[in-house]
Amino acid sequence: MTHRPDRPVGAVPGPLTPERLEVQKLAREFAMNEVLPLADELDPVHGVIPDRLRDQMAEMGFFGILIPEAHGGLGWGVFEYCLVAEELARAWLSVSGLLARGNGMGGGFTEEQRNRLLPAVARGEYLGAYALSEAEAGSDVAHLSCRARRDDDGWVITGTKMWCTYADQADYLVLFARTDPAVDPEKPHRGISAFLVEKERGSFPPGVTGTPVRKIGYHGWHTWELSFDELLGRAS
Repeated sequence: MTHRPDRPVGAVPGPLTPERLEVQKLAREFAMNEVLPLADELDPVHGVIPDRLRDQMAEMGFFGILIPEAHGGLGWGVFEYCLVAEELARAWLSVSGLLARGNGMGGGFTEEQRNRLLPAVARGEYLGAYALSEAEAGSDVAHLSCRARRDDDGWVITGTKMWCTYADQADYLVLFARTDPAVDPEKPHRGISAFLVEKERGSFPPGVTGTPVRKIGYHGWHTWELSFDELLGRAS
């Protein structure tokens, strides 16, 4: 695998404060020393990012960059997140993408969920994946066809999602489905809800099956087509 040669740390003035330069240096050393050797070994054979690297990232605090300190995160900002993501991408793009399985996944959490789950996210113990895109709609959420109907036990979800990267290894899925069968053609984005589908890492829950999607790149993890056959989602 080829990568850009090192450039002098601190060559860009302005927003790269001394503190941010330290973040960049830390991430670059980790990327070159820990990530790049694995990328050279595994990416050509479509190998999977090993658990030990994910655990190392968790120890570095990388899954909690955007999570407030009150919830166990680093409490940094988007600029610092981009610095870390850029350095990891220099070594292996997929590892850079792994950051997003923690940071930014809790945007729709309730306050109770934030207090309960974000500390585990920051520790790398509760990582997520999106089930959003569909074959006929892409990422145009307003025109998705996955449906959720209410019953006595919660919601019954039926449909298919595409390009769900990391869905097998995640601890939960954020699944988008239409809960209002009456679609307003003027405002089709209304009547859509997000569901938190908790699962065991390394498998799919009952009612969900997955088919790997063949890719020409972005190796290191699997991307899935997911089929939901009356998946039962809890009401909240």
